[in-house]
Amino acid sequence: MTWWLVRLQAGTDLRGVLFVGLISVVLCAPFARYVGWLGDEGVLLQAAERMAQGSTIYVDFFEFLPPGGFVLTQGWFGIAGTSMLSARALATLTIAGIACFTYLACRQASKRTLLSVGIALGWMVISQGYWTQVSHHWFTTLFSMIAAWATLVSVEDSRHRLRGPLTAGIAAGAAIMVTPTRGALAMLAGATAVMNLRRYRAGFLAYVIACALIPISLIAYVIGRDAQTSAWDDVIVFTAKHYASVNPVPFGLWGNPYLTWIFPFAGLITLCVCVLNRRECLHDRVLRTCAAFGLAGFIGCFPRADGAHIGFAAPLVCPLLAYSLARVTWRWPAKFRYAAVAILCFVPAARSFWWKTYSALHAEIVATPRGRVSLAERGASEMAARIAATPSDDAFFFYPYMPMLAFLTARRQVSQYDVFVPGYTLPSQYQEACLDVMRSAGWVVIDRNWTDPKFLAGIFPAMRDFEPRETRRFEQALEAGFTFVARDGSFELRGRVPAVDESVCAGIAG
Repeated sequence: MTWWLVRLQAGTDLRGVLFVGLISVVLCAPFARYVGWLGDEGVLLQAAERMAQGSTIYVDFFEFLPPGGFVLTQGWFGIAGTSMLSARALATLTIAGIACFTYLACRQASKRTLLSVGIALGWMVISQGYWTQVSHHWFTTLFSMIAAWATLVSVEDSRHRLRGPLTAGIAAGAAIMVTPTRGALAMLAGATAVMNLRRYRAGFLAYVIACALIPISLIAYVIGRDAQTSAWDDVIVFTAKHYASVNPVPFGLWGNPYLTWIFPFAGLITLCVCVLNRRECLHDRVLRTCAAFGLAGFIGCFPRADGAHIGFAAPLVCPLLAYSLARVTWRWPAKFRYAAVAILCFVPAARSFWWKTYSALHAEIVATPRGRVSLAERGASEMAARIAATPSDDAFFFYPYMPMLAFLTARRQVSQYDVFVPGYTLPSQYQEACLDVMRSAGWVVIDRNWTDPKFLAGIFPAMRDFEPRETRRFEQALEAGFTFVARDGSFELRGRVPAVDESVCAGIAG
């Protein structure tokens, strides 16, 4: 499959691909053991482990994402083993793959090797560090960039008028089964190249059929496990009703300013190109395709358009940026072009990357059942050591959002839910979790940062009520059923009260 993809583009600069891939691996290496926080990555890793142990996604535990990312992670664990080393190897390969296909797409759009290398590696330098981890967003970006590259190849090379749409469609279909909104936008962007049915009917049909292959396969996977009703409720109904209400943030919040400005800068320079070449731009399929993917990346940042999500989506605008920069600078002397690439792509991010690398390499390393890691959050290392000192068969409840700590300590989360956020988690979910905790848990670990209204206000600026009735009653039940044992940083360990029973859960759901 990989060789077939590579052959799509005659004369591909394989040395450039190998160079970008190698440098990308080197740039990711300092963060192989670094765990910036205990949230998102653990969702995928813990779910994949549960699936490997025989649990059924959407039935035995709750997830609001489609099965693509979970199946991919579970498959990788089946090959490489369940450990932090294998998880970060998957993350590194995924991110390096994004950089390689970003380079290929930029080169196809601009015909400039140095510029394409600079843009791909510049994005790497700016975006990596805290978010060098297994993420459904990285999977989605990888598939989207494969779709972008294959679409650009098919636009310019009629010899691959069917293989290009087929490859792009398969990749876009995979993206939509990992992150539906961003995948759907990438799918629409890829369709813009074959929308003229008079000229590209065969390509359009090939693209539509290819887009359906992976969704059909994964839907069949869910149906085969009799999870279709639960999957519909979790992925479609729950997300539509509850995800967007608490997640909107101002564009660029907490973001690297150079990364935040990539979309506005690409739009501005593209506008300049269009003004200078009005007649050509109207009929330029390459420009239209690049613009479609750039727009898909921009819209895909929302509703949570913070610095992290901009970094996830930024590769989609890189081909448009390469196309426009190549046309603006094509008459410049070579030395000026090289200087522009260095200034735009590397100089602004060098200091930030150096600091992130220094912090990761000098962080304290602790041993966990999943391997040696450095935990950035204050008190996390000490809490992991306390958990390791408890009997190995004791059941834990991690609240409100630290699935990564459950994965690293190899402790079973007694609840089918691993995310508890006011206004997002339903009263019925709090009630179910409370019953599970009182029936099974011997210990409770609480991150008090995530129960602090001031902290939540910073993370979720759109949140209206930081302490709704169900959240207050659930936390009161935890405090009644589990007594304080120790505190490290913001992490609190509580042990079970012997006489506690399910009665403390009464009234949580109203």
